[in-house]
Amino acid sequence: FTSLRLSSLNSHVKTHSDEKRHVCHLCLKAFRTATLLHNHVNAHTGTRPYKCSDCDMAFVTSGELSRHRRYKHTLEKPFKCSVCKYSSVEASKMKRHIRSHTGERPYACDLCSYASKDAYKLKRHMITHSG
Repeated sequence: FTSLRLSSLNSHVKTHSDEKRHVCHLCLKAFRTATLLHNHVNAHTGTRPYKCSDCDMAFVTSGELSRHRRYKHTLEKPFKCSVCKYSSVEASKMKRHIRSHTGERPYACDLCSYASKDAYKLKRHMITHSG
């Protein structure tokens, strides 16, 4: 990070702190930055200030808008599978896809023999043990 303004540097340094001074007035959850709090309050209120210029979708955060545009409005998918025709806009998605060819299932349940190629499916599986 670089900046010519000391105030910008000070704000940036605070993002690395564990101190959470920004508190949501609706649920009392605390955040490190005002931006994170603002996005959180938008989720409470349903405010979606980030509008897609290519369609009528709108999002709570700029990151969600960026991800939407990358997935829905770009034809470029730089990560291509060498085994089949699958391609992806994200390296992490390609890594998970490759596991469908190799059979690798690195996310294993500690309570039974279940194993998955992605963490989300293991998390969903764990609910079966807790009810």
